[in-house]
Amino acid sequence: MNPKETIDNHLREWQTTLRRLQPYSTWRAIWLGVISSIIISAVVILGNLSPVDHRPGPGFHTTYLCICNLFLFLLLYIFNFWMARRQLQSKWLMALGLAGSLAIAALFGTLAYHTENLLYQTAFYPLAIFIIVDGTMAVIVYLISLLLNNITVHQQTLIENEHLQSENLRIQHETLVQQISPHFLFNSLNTLDALIGTDDQRAHHYLQQLANSFRYTMQHNKVVTLRDEMEFAHAYIYMMQIRYGQALRIQENIDPALLDSLVAPISIQMLIENAIKHNIVSSRHPLTITIATHTPAAPGQPHTVAVANHRQPKADHDTSSGIGLPNLSHRYRLLFDSDILVTETPETFTVQIPLKPNTIEN
Repeated sequence: MNPKETIDNHLREWQTTLRRLQPYSTWRAIWLGVISSIIISAVVILGNLSPVDHRPGPGFHTTYLCICNLFLFLLLYIFNFWMARRQLQSKWLMALGLAGSLAIAALFGTLAYHTENLLYQTAFYPLAIFIIVDGTMAVIVYLISLLLNNITVHQQTLIENEHLQSENLRIQHETLVQQISPHFLFNSLNTLDALIGTDDQRAHHYLQQLANSFRYTMQHNKVVTLRDEMEFAHAYIYMMQIRYGQALRIQENIDPALLDSLVAPISIQMLIENAIKHNIVSSRHPLTITIATHTPAAPGQPHTVAVANHRQPKADHDTSSGIGLPNLSHRYRLLFDSDILVTETPETFTVQIPLKPNTIEN
C-alpha cells in the first residue's frame, strides 16, 4: 500500500470514529436514567426494610417512590443531553442546564408531593424533603452530564489533532510527489545541467536550495514560524528565478516583528507555485508576485500575510486538481479556527492567510 492510500485509510478511520462519538443520544439518556433509578430505588427499598419503619403501606409507598425516581431521572437525562447537543463547548449553556435541571426537579417534587397526597390522603414526607431530594438528584445528573461533556470534548480534540496530522502528512506527501515527479526533476536537472560548467557556483547553490526544499517538505511539524516558511519560500523562489530569470519578479514587505508568528507549513510556497502555474511567465509578460504582511482592519482580528499577483492567465489551462486552496482553507480552520481570504479582481489575485501569535518565549 502506498503512502497516499495509507493516509486516506487513516482519514476514513478518523471520520468513522467521529461519527461514533455521539454520547448524547436519547437511548443513552434512557439507559442512564433506568440504571440511576434502579440504584436509588435499591437504596430506598433497603431503607424501608428497617424494622423501625412504622409508616402505613411501606410497600406501595416504595413502589411509588421507585416510579417517581425513574421518571425524574429520565426527564433529567433527556433534558441535560438535549442541552449538551446544542453546543458541547458552551459553558453558559451547561450552566443553563443546571438551572433547568433544578427547575424540573422542583416542579417534579411538587407534583410528586401532591400526587402522594391524593393517593394516600397524606404525604409521608414534607414538600421541602421532596424538593431537596429531587434537587440533589438533579445536581447528580448534571455532574454526570458535565463529566461526559468534558470527556467528549477531550476525545474530539484528540481526534481532530490526529486528523490534522493526517492532513499535514497528505499535503506533505503530495508536495513531495509533485517535486519528485518526472516533470519537476526534468526541469530542475535541465536547469542544473545548464549551470554546470558555465557557472559552477550557482549550480552548487541551486543544488543546495533543491536539497533544502526536499528536507523542509519531509518535516512533520503541524505549524512553523513565518521565518521558517519564508526561508523555504526563498529556496523555492531561487530555483524558479533560475528557471525563468527576469520574467519572475518577487516583491516582499514582511514586518520583522511578525517573523515569529505561526503559519501552516508549505502554505506560502503553495501560493507562489499556484501563481506561477496559472499565469504566463515570460520576458514579454513578466509575472510579479508580492508577499506582504498586513495589520488587522479591526481589533481582535489576526495579522495576515498575503501573496498577490497580477492576473495574466495562460491560454491553455493546465490540468489542475483544484484542491490546493480548499485544502489550505481546511487546514487553517483546523489549526487556528480561522480561514484564509481569497480576493479576486480582473487585474489581481490575492490570498491572505492568518498569522497566529507565537506564545512560546524565545
